[in-house]
Amino acid sequence: MRVRNFLQTFLRPIAKLAGATVLVLCVGTLAVAQKEATIHNFTGGTDGSEPEAALISDGAGNLYGTTVEGGNSANCGEANNQAIGCGTVYQLAPPGDGVDHWTETILYAFQGGTTDGSSPEAPLIFDAAGNLYGTTVSGPSGGTIFELSPPTQSGGAWTETVLYIFPRNISPGSGLARDSEGNLFGETLSLYVYELSPPTTQGGSWTYTALQYFDKVNVGTYPTGGLVLDEHGNLYGASTLGGTGSGSTCPGGAGDCGLVFELLRPASGTTWKEKVLYNFTGENEDGGQPKGGVILHNGDIYGTTAYGGTANGGGNYGDGTVFKLSPGSNGGPWTESTLYAFNHTTGAYRPVAGVVFDKKGNLYSDTYFGKNIVEGEVFELSPPAKQGDAWAYTDLFDSNCGSDGCYMLYSLIVGKGNVLYGVSTYGGTDPNDGLVFGITP
Repeated sequence: MRVRNFLQTFLRPIAKLAGATVLVLCVGTLAVAQKEATIHNFTGGTDGSEPEAALISDGAGNLYGTTVEGGNSANCGEANNQAIGCGTVYQLAPPGDGVDHWTETILYAFQGGTTDGSSPEAPLIFDAAGNLYGTTVSGPSGGTIFELSPPTQSGGAWTETVLYIFPRNISPGSGLARDSEGNLFGETLSLYVYELSPPTTQGGSWTYTALQYFDKVNVGTYPTGGLVLDEHGNLYGASTLGGTGSGSTCPGGAGDCGLVFELLRPASGTTWKEKVLYNFTGENEDGGQPKGGVILHNGDIYGTTAYGGTANGGGNYGDGTVFKLSPGSNGGPWTESTLYAFNHTTGAYRPVAGVVFDKKGNLYSDTYFGKNIVEGEVFELSPPAKQGDAWAYTDLFDSNCGSDGCYMLYSLIVGKGNVLYGVSTYGGTDPNDGLVFGITP
């Protein structure tokens, strides 16, 4: 089993573990509802192995995702005299038409080598025509950006096109966002935000542009977690490191608390401009080091921080938070609210994934550590009936790092029937291959 870039880069500080406006901090209710079901166990070989990306779904309820290993290529090494495989794109179709289980289809197996990418570690996106877009961290030189087009006839093969190959040692660090004009936006690992624009003539080359470098403390130094677009085409994201905050609950201290940013779409002929919306401080129950990106919800920004919140002694950096950013009136400063501060002495902690909402306004995510166990927890935060009261915390599921999964580090999605779907990198029937799970809150 190879060591994951994500675990190396983002979770290394965990080994050291033992002015925001804070509106709501709560211990909340800790009701436990174990309603998890495994809907697919990966098996390696020609099947996928080790999913490391959040899922997406289509209107029919099918799920789509990627695995870092598995597939039919021998170009990415061997383990135990078996090809590891260069990764896959898969579809999971829900039960129906006389089928009582989810059905997996491998849409594409990456080939690696000198022409194709390998090791997809980020979520996919759709366009209106049903094409899938994604990234791989490895390729002929650096990583790749690819398009996967559905077959023209039922039962045919999907067609992969490599849209861009990154220079040597440059890898995309997140999934893609797509605007109405078909431009793709993403982040490279610890370096910059980029745009990939479609060709103006059929068969032409896509145009790659670096939009914003994150190489200074005041602008951020580790953009990660993905980007989101607002209705005006502006981009929003988070930088795990950098920022002007210097609180004691941020590992590394000054310049290591992170920030949330906006990239303002330019008028024709001008450049994109970064606007720092909030610098985390790691003080007074504020968070530090956002790793899972952000989402836009009803005009506000939501996300998690892996550190910050409540410091619990013994050199603890703080156990992480769920936060909300609200825009100021007339273009004034954004206001940060800590919706929940985790505490390892009483429950789960260390959220590293993003958040998702259901139609009722409940928020969902997961943590790296669970209470008294190391395998993690899926949780729900329900908004208060009265403004200013605490959000209610519910433990939905605790994994045992066995048949029900291990290392739930990635964002969830809300599917049909309000079922939550997610992936576990390891665990399942083969503890090295991972699984896809569903949880009914």
